Amino acid sequence: MSRELVEQARDLLAGGRSGEAVELMEKAAAASGAPSVQTMFGYALYHDGRIADARRVLSAAVERFPFDAGLHEANARMLWMDGAGERFADAFLAAVAARQGDLALRLKCADLLRLADNHAAAEQLLRDGVARDPRDPTLAATLGILLDERGRLDEALSINGAVARAFPQAVALQLNLAHTLLRLGRGREALALLAPVRAAMPDLQPAITYEGMALKQLGDPRHDWVCNYKDHVQAFDLDAPRGFADIGAFNAALGASLRGMLDAGDHPLDQSLRWGAQTSYNLKFSTDPVIRAYFAALEAPVTVYIDSLRGDAAHPLVGRRTKGFAFSGGWSVLLRPGGFHVNHTHPEGWISSSYYVSLPKSMGGASGQEGWIKFGEPRWAVPGCGIERVVEPREGRLVLFPSFMWHGTIPFSSGERMTAPFDVVPV
Repeated sequence: MSRELVEQARDLLAGGRSGEAVELMEKAAAASGAPSVQTMFGYALYHDGRIADARRVLSAAVERFPFDAGLHEANARMLWMDGAGERFADAFLAAVAARQGDLALRLKCADLLRLADNHAAAEQLLRDGVARDPRDPTLAATLGILLDERGRLDEALSINGAVARAFPQAVALQLNLAHTLLRLGRGREALALLAPVRAAMPDLQPAITYEGMALKQLGDPRHDWVCNYKDHVQAFDLDAPRGFADIGAFNAALGASLRGMLDAGDHPLDQSLRWGAQTSYNLKFSTDPVIRAYFAALEAPVTVYIDSLRGDAAHPLVGRRTKGFAFSGGWSVLLRPGGFHVNHTHPEGWISSSYYVSLPKSMGGASGQEGWIKFGEPRWAVPGCGIERVVEPREGRLVLFPSFMWHGTIPFSSGERMTAPFDVVPV
């Protein structure tokens, strides 16, 4: 029963119904002290704006279940977003120290530290774990990822190569090794490693991303076929939905609705934004009439984009085209002065987007390309790979592109910038 209630609360939060989720989990918590119930109760309180209550519930639960990795993760994430800074994982670290052999605790704690850019502490946790159990592939693989991200590529290659060879059927491990090879400028080896993965899983987005990087690094003309920045990055001016005088009036209403849904505090640890806030639930489930009008208005430009996808059915974007599509996710991001998105992809999508709800008055003109969306530049430096195209944001502009393309934003210096991105999948 507890599991069913937790799933119900998760669905309510996904639809923006945080008050109902709190009510449901308050009753569940009174009947069951299970860690999963306490975790969801804390999340529901946080997303309902009851930050102090969320902290109280999760802190008490961590004291009651001091070695539950899921509870510690929820507590640390909440503390991070509430502005705890580098102290956000203190209780988590203490739990790892008290139970050195608990793999789940160690891995989750190290991952959160890595996401918070506390690489030294994350590395120490992982190295201590590997020293305790040198045969565990998960610890070694996680350490390899961290070393790759830190630019210690020879060390990363040694670890990622050994783990990938030991588990040749583990696709994630082959991708980790391919990434390290790409960072070392060894695109030909990476391409050979990716070939069987691409053949077996043609829609796997990270493999497509890495294949494009390898082809670019090698100067192979197939790169321009895979990553067609000219034709597959398209901009549309959204029409104002019925009932709004113009797109400016609609964006003002949309912005007001979205602001009320943004999470408080610092950026989420596992998202691409920096210096800003983001909604935590899927906007496609929202019952807000303005947000529903937004998704209805998106149907036409997305249809035009999909209809424009012509050519080889073997192409990783074009080949997935069907008679229909669905919105798989929608969210909103508010970037503050100095804010930006680190370069990233959307592994679960097919077509991704950025819709510009509002932009700072300072953007444009003398500010050059501040706040523009850029394509083609990987998250971590890769020889031969860089920015391939930039697109200027405008209020009411929708930019559509393949989910496997690297994209990010150029930081801007003043004001606020609100977007309402979404992903699309074929059906």
